[in-house]
Amino acid sequence: MAVYTIYNDTGEEYIAGFKFLDGDMNKVLPVGFEFHPVTGGARLADGTRVKKNEFYQGVRIDPTHLPTKVLWRGGKRQLTDLQRAHDIFLVGDALRRVIEELEPDVHQFAPVELVWEDGSHAASYFWFYPSVRVDGMDRDHTTNELSEKTGLWIHKQGGKFAVNLEQVAGHHIWNDPRTHFGSVFVSEMFKQAMANAGVRGIGYHEFLTV
Repeated sequence: MAVYTIYNDTGEEYIAGFKFLDGDMNKVLPVGFEFHPVTGGARLADGTRVKKNEFYQGVRIDPTHLPTKVLWRGGKRQLTDLQRAHDIFLVGDALRRVIEELEPDVHQFAPVELVWEDGSHAASYFWFYPSVRVDGMDRDHTTNELSEKTGLWIHKQGGKFAVNLEQVAGHHIWNDPRTHFGSVFVSEMFKQAMANAGVRGIGYHEFLTV
C-alpha cells in the first residue's frame, strides 16, 4: 500500500501568478481554538500545535474572508483540475466530487472564480482545506529527528520519512501535524480514484511506508 503527497502538475514549464481580487487571507484562521496572545498558537492534547494562520494544518477554517475571485496571470490556456494559489489548493468540481465520494462531509471546500487578465471568466474552482490530522510517521523507521521540545520532525541531512500504514489506516486525505511542510498526504485509493475519474493535473510524491 502506497502513500503520497500531492502537488499541482500542469505538464508545462510555467508558473502562473495569481492576484486576489477580494477577501483577506490574513483573516482566514482556524476555528474552535483559543490562541495564545503572544505565540499565536494553541497546544492540543497530543502535544501538537495549531497556529493562528491560514495554512494547512488539518483543521477547519473560517471561510468568511477567503477570496471569491482570483486573477489568473498565466495566459489563457486549458486549466487542469488542481491549481495552487498562496500555497492553498484550488480544486475543480471533478476532483472535489471524488474527494467527497472517498470521505463524505469530512473536508472543507469554498467556491472561488478564476478570471483571465481581461476580466472574463476562466473557471470555477473550490478552495480545498483537508480537515484531518494524522500523526503518521513511524518512529522507528523515520531517520529524521523528532524534537522533544516542539513535537515536530526536524530534517537531518540524508534523513528519510517513513509512513506507518497502521497509523494512517482508514484515511485517504490528511495533514501530518508533526511535519513542517504542510503537505497533503493521500492514499493509494485516492490516486486510483482520481485516475479512474480522469482528473487532470495531480502530481504524486511517493513516501516510504512500513
